[in-house]
Amino acid sequence: MNGVKKSGVSLKMGLMITIVICWLLPIAIVVTLAGMLLSSNYTQSVRHGLDASASNGLGLVRMQLEDAVSDSKAVSYDGVVKAAYASWWQSGDTAALYGAVNDYLSQNFTREELYKAVFVTFWEADADAYVLSQGATNYSLLRRCQAGAGQIVDLMADADTDIRMIFLDGEMYMARNLLDNSFTPYASVVMMVDVADLLRPLEAVSRIRDICYTIDGQPFRLDEGGGIALLDAEPAGDVRYTVQAEGHEVSFSAALEPIDLWRDMPWLRRAIAGVSLLVLPLLVMMIVLFTRHVTRPVETLAQANRLVQSGQRGYEIVQAPPNAEFASLYGHFNDMSAELKRQFERLYLEQQATQRAQIKALQSQINPHFLNNTLETINWEARMAGNERVSAMIEALSTMLNAALDRDGRTQIPLSEEMGYVDAYLYIIHERLGDGFRVRKEIDDDVLDRPVPRLILQPIVENAVEHDITARRGGDLCVRACLREGRMVLEVEHDGSMTPEDQERIRQLLLQSESNEAGGQVGLRNVNRRLKLIYGAAGTLSVAETAPGVILARVEFPAASDTE
Repeated sequence: MNGVKKSGVSLKMGLMITIVICWLLPIAIVVTLAGMLLSSNYTQSVRHGLDASASNGLGLVRMQLEDAVSDSKAVSYDGVVKAAYASWWQSGDTAALYGAVNDYLSQNFTREELYKAVFVTFWEADADAYVLSQGATNYSLLRRCQAGAGQIVDLMADADTDIRMIFLDGEMYMARNLLDNSFTPYASVVMMVDVADLLRPLEAVSRIRDICYTIDGQPFRLDEGGGIALLDAEPAGDVRYTVQAEGHEVSFSAALEPIDLWRDMPWLRRAIAGVSLLVLPLLVMMIVLFTRHVTRPVETLAQANRLVQSGQRGYEIVQAPPNAEFASLYGHFNDMSAELKRQFERLYLEQQATQRAQIKALQSQINPHFLNNTLETINWEARMAGNERVSAMIEALSTMLNAALDRDGRTQIPLSEEMGYVDAYLYIIHERLGDGFRVRKEIDDDVLDRPVPRLILQPIVENAVEHDITARRGGDLCVRACLREGRMVLEVEHDGSMTPEDQERIRQLLLQSESNEAGGQVGLRNVNRRLKLIYGAAGTLSVAETAPGVILARVEFPAASDTE
């Protein structure tokens, strides 16, 4: 039985796992694979939609940017500003130049929502003309245009007729030089582009965040008010899209929002829930059938086995079996239990007879050295003078002889009677050693009537006296008795010391409790053998040096409530 390894998984748990594997696992695999396929297709669909949306948005941005480029070129091709400037060059009439240019700009650009402002700044004549979108009066915007005009002219000095995107003070300007007949720049037409309006088509692109725009290599972000926040470098994003418009590059990069199939497709959650509702009743039905026909009968057998192990030998299973297989198992178990009861009763009677014989043989042993020493003491006292001490010692010796001879045949006696034997022995020893031998007893009153094996404590006391107390010609000895967690605990603590050789000898002596070899400390060996015979592994004897110069011998065995 001890060689059989116990499995860590019960039959019930094994059957449950089998049901789950054979029933739920295929469904889980199918659902998982379908979910992975749907998720992959859905992700690809989302990416295709994102690409198409970004492409359409950038296409609209390109068209607006191309229109803006055409508008800036139209200022040069229309010739109105050029003719007005030529007239000013001849007449020097600045007012006429300003009026002609302002009228032209008002007619062509005030209705354009793409531009916040459009102005022409002359490089030599002081006749700059400004118009604002929708003809609105915004002095703050006008002042920003006037403040940036000088910087723009400086930046356009080497631009020839190229169109440049210039970023100043949170605004983007699209500037182009105007040339006279000698192809010399005389002015710059500048359009303050409403970047938020230019990039508004990209707002339709979904599933992106943290968008960064780039126009002609300058990265920036748009704040909530549509203002431009320039960046030193374009941050890395999950996606990036680019479009070219009249030699100008517009791009944007962004991070993708998480694609969650379950969140975006609630119908899929409902479909899985429906499948689960169909599967679970069938699974519950299978579990109920397995429980009724397999696990419960197995638990019945296991419970019956535990009852037999606990001592109810002959126990029979009376429950009706659920099927023929367990009916056969129940029958075999009942037959085995009945046979086990018969065998155990026979072995118990044989063992009891053997134990009585062995205990009788052990109790017949007595230390001859002790008898010699006792008789020598009595003889010495008798020669010195006759008094009551001699009588008391003789009575103590008589008590011990009666205990050893065991005339009434009892194997167990009350602890109070056992303490009488111990007291008789200690009286004699005290007479031998005198006041240098000190005895202390710590006996709980509620254990005095408890039964203990006869002569279980006196040999331990004798071993302590003969091996340590007598050698020292005195010392302290304490006898204790108490109940601890349903076990009787007897302790003898005395002055003494143990060498490593002593400890090993006692360990070997207790291990070889069945040996009949003669040798020292016979009392300890006999006590250990009797404990094993009476209580088996539940009876223990230990001897150890608990502190320097202090040895403790402890006996433990199951406590009985009444004297047997």
